[in-house]
Amino acid sequence: MVLICGASGFEVNEDGQTLIQAARQAYTNDMRDRPVVTDPDIINYVERIAKSLVPKGKNPPPGVELKVTILDSPRPELYSYVDGHVIITTGMIYAMDNEAQLAGLLSHEIAQVVEGYYINMYQEIKAAERRERHKAAASALLGALLDVGVDYAVEVEDINQTERFFSGEATYEETLKRMAAAHAAQSAYYGIKDVVDSIPAKDSDGKWIDPRLRFQAVADAQGMVYLALAGHDASEAAKGWRNAHKISNELAREREKLMGPWAEELRATQSLMELNLSRLRQSMGAVGLVQTVSDAPAVRSDFVAKLTNLKEVQEAQKIHGRKKGRSAYQSFIQKNMLPKAKRALEEEDYPKAYAAYQVLYKKGVRSAPIVYGLAKSKLGDFAFGASEGEKRESEKLYKQALKLDPGYAPAYKGLGELYEDWERYDDAARAYRNYLKIAPKSADRRRVERKIKVLERKAKR
Repeated sequence: MVLICGASGFEVNEDGQTLIQAARQAYTNDMRDRPVVTDPDIINYVERIAKSLVPKGKNPPPGVELKVTILDSPRPELYSYVDGHVIITTGMIYAMDNEAQLAGLLSHEIAQVVEGYYINMYQEIKAAERRERHKAAASALLGALLDVGVDYAVEVEDINQTERFFSGEATYEETLKRMAAAHAAQSAYYGIKDVVDSIPAKDSDGKWIDPRLRFQAVADAQGMVYLALAGHDASEAAKGWRNAHKISNELAREREKLMGPWAEELRATQSLMELNLSRLRQSMGAVGLVQTVSDAPAVRSDFVAKLTNLKEVQEAQKIHGRKKGRSAYQSFIQKNMLPKAKRALEEEDYPKAYAAYQVLYKKGVRSAPIVYGLAKSKLGDFAFGASEGEKRESEKLYKQALKLDPGYAPAYKGLGELYEDWERYDDAARAYRNYLKIAPKSADRRRVERKIKVLERKAKR
C-alpha cells in the first residue's frame, strides 16, 4: 500500500529509466502496422483535453512525456505505456456524449502517467531484490525485454496469478466488487485514503490480488480529482464508462449476427485471436510497460459514480465548476465526421457512410443532409432486398430530413427511390415530382421525368 500511496514526487533511478526506455520501445513495436490516425484536428483535440487534465504544478516523472495516439478502430479501447503514451481508439472517442465524458476516461490514464505508479513499484521491487528480501519473479513474460518481471516476488505474488489473470479469474471487476462490498454500509467515500484502505489485498480464494489491478482503482480515484480540478463535470465520467460498455456489447452482438450459421466456428477463432492479443497486452503489463486494462466492466461505472463523493472532488468542483462541453464535442464530431460521411456516400461506400452518419445522428448532430445521408446509406441501392422494418425506418428518416428542411430536394429523391423499390408507385411518382418542383434545373431532370411516366403507368395496372 505504501507503493500505491507514495508514487507521486519520487525520484526516477536507473531501474525506472530502464523501464521507461523499454516501454518506449514496446510502444514503437506495438504501433507497427496498427491503424494510427494522422488527422491533426482529431489528434490536437484529444491531446488538448488530455494535457488539460494535468494539475497545475504537477509533472510526469523525469523521462516520461504525455503523448496521445489514436487508433482507427470501432472497439472502445484505452490504455497507456509508462513512458507517457496514451492509446485511445476512435470507437472510444465517438462513444462519448460530451467532453466531460471523454475527459473522465482519459483522466484515469493521465493519473497513471503523472503519478508514475508502475515506475515507482518497479523501482521498489528491484531495490528489494537487490537487498535479497524477495526472490526474483520466475520469468519475464515479454521475452528478454527485461531481466525480471514486475510481478511481486514469488513469496508474495503467486506466479500462477498470471494464468489466473489471463483466464479472468482475478479481474478488475472482482476487485471493484469487493471494494463496493467493503463500503456497502457507507454512503460515500470520504477521501482518496478511504479508497486505498478499502482495496482488498487478497481475493475470495485468499490469493494475493495482482497489484496492477489494485492500481486501477487508485488511478480511477486520482483521475476523478484531476477531472474536477480541470473544471469538468465529474458526474459525467461514470456515464462515459457506461457508454463504452454499451458500445462494446453492441459490437459483440453485431459480430454474432454477422457470423450466422458459422457462429460457433468463427467465435472460437475470434476468441483465440482476442486471447492472444489480450495475453500480449497483459504480458506487457506484467513487465510494467502497459499501465491499464482496456475492458470496461459494467461495475466500473458504478464505482466511478461513487467517486464523485470524494471530498477532494467535491471541493474542486466548487472552485472550478462542472463543465460538460456538449456543444464543443458536437462541433468536433461534425467537423471530423461529416466530410468522411459525405465522401463515403458519394463513393457509394454505404457501410462506411452509414457508420459515420450514425455517429453524427446519435450524438445529436442532426440537419437535413445528415439525416438524409443516414437514410440513404442505410439501404444503399438495394432497398428492394430490405425488410419491411428497414424500409419503414428509412422512410421515417427521409421524412425527418424534410421536416428539418422542407426544401431539401435530395430527401424527396431518396423517398422516390425507396418507394420505387418498395413497389409503392404512386408514392414514388409523387416524391419524384416534389423533387423536380424544388430542383427544376437538376442534371437528372429528364431521367426522373421518364421515371415518373413509367411509375404512373405501373400504378394504373
